[in-house]
Parts: sequence; structure tokens; C-alpha cells
Amino acid sequence: MEDIFQWCREGNAMQVRVWLDDTEHDLNQG
Repeated sequence: MEDIFQWCREGNAMQVRVWLDDTEHDLNQG
């Protein structure tokens, strides 16, 4: 979980978006 905060600090919005999309897919499958 610490990775997303580092991405936000670095301004890597695209990586955060991909991470959020992956999380949503995992929750839907679960």
C-alpha cells in the first residue's frame, strides 16, 4: 500500500490510475 503514496508524491498519476483499476478488478472477482 505504501507504493501508491510514493507514486502520488512523485506525481505518477498514470501508475496510480492503473493501480486503482487493478484493485477494483480484484475486489469484483473476490
